[in-house]
Amino acid sequence: MRRWVALAVAVLIASVPVATGSAAARAGAPDPAQALKRKLRNDHGVLISETVRVFFGTKSGGGDRITGSLQLSPSGPVAADFTWRNLPMPGAPSERPDSHRVIRVGKNVYYDANLSPGPIPDGKKWILRTRSAGLAVRMASTASLQPINLYELPIMKAVLKRSTSKPVSGGSLYRGTMSYAELTKVSKGAFRVHGKPTSMGKISWRLWADRHGLLKRLITTDALGKVVTRIDTRYTDWGLPLVITAPPADEVIDENELWEYIHSQNVPIPPDAGNT
Repeated sequence: MRRWVALAVAVLIASVPVATGSAAARAGAPDPAQALKRKLRNDHGVLISETVRVFFGTKSGGGDRITGSLQLSPSGPVAADFTWRNLPMPGAPSERPDSHRVIRVGKNVYYDANLSPGPIPDGKKWILRTRSAGLAVRMASTASLQPINLYELPIMKAVLKRSTSKPVSGGSLYRGTMSYAELTKVSKGAFRVHGKPTSMGKISWRLWADRHGLLKRLITTDALGKVVTRIDTRYTDWGLPLVITAPPADEVIDENELWEYIHSQNVPIPPDAGNT
């Protein structure tokens, strides 16, 4: 089993030596951390496009596709508006899976009503998440499932410090590896792999920046047991004017109220598989 994981990781991303100094210090290369800091402005944001692939040993186990926008501030992301859909398992029917929309404003996370496990009252199009678990909540903070939150400047600087870099067409490429224990030390909270806090294992990355130092793409790969996750995120339109608002209040139902409504309709509530 360990040989399968090692093979999968080797195929997805090559092993990278850790740099002894900051790659951003390469002569002539703009510092991506400083470039990011300049874009952390109120009422501005960035567009996100992400593909998540999960492998069990050498076998693909599906994944997710996320597209949307992220509103930023000097302290980091404050709101998100995105859609996500599951990627089909190998051999599954070829029809396109349904897309689901999620909006986060501050600490409130809303997901569209088609994710409800049962009937929903007429006129209600959005469900306000009142529990802290679920895939929608995991995505909502950064419109992404990336375990590395590069919008936290200390984390961005730690990633760059432990990267090697080289010039590529249109900018620079940074490559590195770091343990989750190291990342946890510079993060505001514990790092999560597959939704669970962890300080074990390592994560590898490839990070592309343009000629101005702005992030263009981030690919991370990590393994937890026999499960290998590869996340490919692309960033565009840094600094676009953006204000994300909550759905209309009359279209929203609180999750607890929805559960009571489903009970009142005498419909059993299926176990939550974590998709919401």
